[in-house]
Amino acid sequence: MNFFKIVRFLIVFILLSNSLYSQHIYKDRKFFGGSLFFNNDALRDVIIDGNSTDNRGIEYFNNFIDRKSNSKIRFNMRYGWFILDHFAIGGDFNVFSNSYNSEDSTYMMNTYMQNKSADITIGPFIRWYFYEAGGQPNEIGSLFLEAGYKFGSGWSNDKAYFELSDTLTINFDENYSYLMTDITTKLGFSMYLSDFISHNWFTGFLLTLEPSIEYDWIHRYDKVGDLGLQERKEVYHRFRFNVALLSYF
Repeated sequence: MNFFKIVRFLIVFILLSNSLYSQHIYKDRKFFGGSLFFNNDALRDVIIDGNSTDNRGIEYFNNFIDRKSNSKIRFNMRYGWFILDHFAIGGDFNVFSNSYNSEDSTYMMNTYMQNKSADITIGPFIRWYFYEAGGQPNEIGSLFLEAGYKFGSGWSNDKAYFELSDTLTINFDENYSYLMTDITTKLGFSMYLSDFISHNWFTGFLLTLEPSIEYDWIHRYDKVGDLGLQERKEVYHRFRFNVALLSYF
């Protein structure tokens, strides 16, 4: 029995052995929320000192410096509406930015490279809640499957500077824009927070944390080169784990 047959068997077993009772995923209910992600990492000042000689036997003092930094920000906001019990449709809005810097220095060469990019995507999704953990009035949460399609655009800036022994200097600075599409599938769990948090801090809305495993299939169409005449198509496959905060009302 292969993996896909096992998954189908488990889903059918769950559907036959459990039914959904939660009032929060009935027809005409709604939900709203999203997630915010920051990441920054940096490598600073890798220095190697020592006496060495070049290929002509001339001694020099080796000083190697390596500095790198990378920062990412990802913001997601979504709104959904239950058109049927346990089945919702909605819209998804995403903003992503990235900044990368690299500086390398030796006794022979200095190198500096930088990339900054940002993109915005928007699109529809469908969501099906197929299993609830626990029964009323002590539900823990609900498992759901989701599929979505997003489209959008972005821009990128590449800069580079090379200096070789004070004799050769190269500068590079290019801006280009791109279009992108993102087909997404997601398996997640809508975990209900306590009544105290939901009812006292959110005026009766049900507050949930939603961890999920997501697969993205991204197509990016870049316009690069002078005057944007050269086109480049890139395809990305990405798995990621995400946690969102949503309220149901």
